[in-house]
Amino acid sequence: MKKLATMAIVLVSAVCVFAAGGKDSAAASKVKYTAKGSYPVVSEPITVNIMVPQPPCVEDFNTNEFSKFMEQKTGVKVNWIMVPEQAAKEKLALTLASGDLPDAFFGFERVLGFAEETTYGAEEKLFMPLNKFYSDGTLPNLNKALQDFPGAMGFMTMTDGNIYSLPRLEVCYHCTNAAKMFVYKPFLDKLGLEVPETTEDFYKVLVAMRDKDPNGNGKKDEIPLAGSIIGWNDQVERFLMNSFIYCDLDTNTGAGAEGNVGYMMNGKKVDTAVNKAAYREALKYINRLYKEGLIYNGSFTQDSSQLTQLVESAAQPVVGFVTGGWRGQFSSLSGERFLHFQAIAPLKGPKGVREAVNFLPTPGTGALVLSAKTPYAEAILRYFDYMYSTEGTLKQKYGNEGDAWAWASASDVGLDGKKAIWKQLKPWNDKDPQNVTFIEGHTIGETSAFRLGQAADLTGDYYAPKNLEKVLYDETHNLYKPYANVKNEVPPLKYTAEENEKFSTVKQELANYIRQSAVKFMVGTLDVHSDKEWDAYLKNLDKLRLQDVLANMQAAYDRQYK
Repeated sequence: MKKLATMAIVLVSAVCVFAAGGKDSAAASKVKYTAKGSYPVVSEPITVNIMVPQPPCVEDFNTNEFSKFMEQKTGVKVNWIMVPEQAAKEKLALTLASGDLPDAFFGFERVLGFAEETTYGAEEKLFMPLNKFYSDGTLPNLNKALQDFPGAMGFMTMTDGNIYSLPRLEVCYHCTNAAKMFVYKPFLDKLGLEVPETTEDFYKVLVAMRDKDPNGNGKKDEIPLAGSIIGWNDQVERFLMNSFIYCDLDTNTGAGAEGNVGYMMNGKKVDTAVNKAAYREALKYINRLYKEGLIYNGSFTQDSSQLTQLVESAAQPVVGFVTGGWRGQFSSLSGERFLHFQAIAPLKGPKGVREAVNFLPTPGTGALVLSAKTPYAEAILRYFDYMYSTEGTLKQKYGNEGDAWAWASASDVGLDGKKAIWKQLKPWNDKDPQNVTFIEGHTIGETSAFRLGQAADLTGDYYAPKNLEKVLYDETHNLYKPYANVKNEVPPLKYTAEENEKFSTVKQELANYIRQSAVKFMVGTLDVHSDKEWDAYLKNLDKLRLQDVLANMQAAYDRQYK
């Protein structure tokens, strides 16, 4: 009876599979495509089902103006299946487990990392391999945009040799060196001091800000240096450590288990900063600043909103130096103080070290994945390929031509001083609900030419919000690129399912220990000057299998990049 029951189940399953396969084949055979690279992509309209996380800034993908534009342009109507953004990971997993899949998943790049693409694509075969579409003329706009990302095809290829997604392409020039520090320039002017160039100069300026009342209110209320532990490059140690040794450490324990936890390349060898003597010297320096009241004590516990409150809430300015990816991390764009914070270059350390942390521009994989059984693969891919064009990127992310953006005139100059391509007519806003664009942009082609081709309007105050992109470019180009050696940073690594299973917990425990220990050394809970406590820290790194983790990373590096 058990055998009969099993056979019955197998037969029913086979019938269902063949029926589904037949249905898919029938649907695919009815699609009439136009020539590749032309629009519309189909000569007779079709409808596809695509799941998408819904952010607060998009009211409804089904009635969105950009969705309607895309339907008219391509002949493909999308039935958008919207899921709450905060539940995207859970909804994706449940849908994949159910077996009842839409034709595609769009905008899940935050939850579809290498491990997930390996699991659902390479192992469970739920995602369609897209290799052939990258080479057969289906994706001309994407392939053009990918030229800005050397090695992108290898980066996007999973461990089984297949590519399972379309990427988010965003060359954010200033993001590649986002560990910046800013000074409230009026304080320096009041004290008659120059922007510090060395760690010792920096120390002296901090002392002067603490003791000499640069805000002029007669109170000793100045905070020489502040940051936060949760926020985009708000961490003080990420900037300061690089005057002693290259180190991308992010002390937020909610950060990833491998990236930004002090790993670095030593030639072709994957290494780490966190067990080196120079790293210890960096911790000593930061501890010195903390002990003398030069670093705000909340810098290792607060988030960026609290940092902003610290900078903006006092009647008189109180914060002298602040760390962050840009000044909007800690000050209000509409406020007066935003105009007076200026970036400073990396500081030269006592042994001449002067590094800028690198964040490598790589494709953001997982922006679009197709169900393995969708009969509409070419139509969907050609639909999204338009969005990688300059016009498609502008319309998807910024809005309508003539309202949100316009093509540049012959006299317009771009951020890099060359002829501009486009100009922004109103600020990009991802806070307020709207139904014109997708706002965040997923399948976008923000290449170097696109970003630097934005027209710069330098009338009025240079630091005014309307000049933001120009200022971000100039700061990065002039102050950080001279000290940026991209060979220091470990490139993104991919692992097999077996490696993920073996090391994921180990890496997380090790990362947490490194981050927690760094904070303890900096604030003095652990004595960084004590050889006994430092040796105990090093032994714990070994107990937590630091060397095994490095060996695993080395194996992945050799597999991918050698």
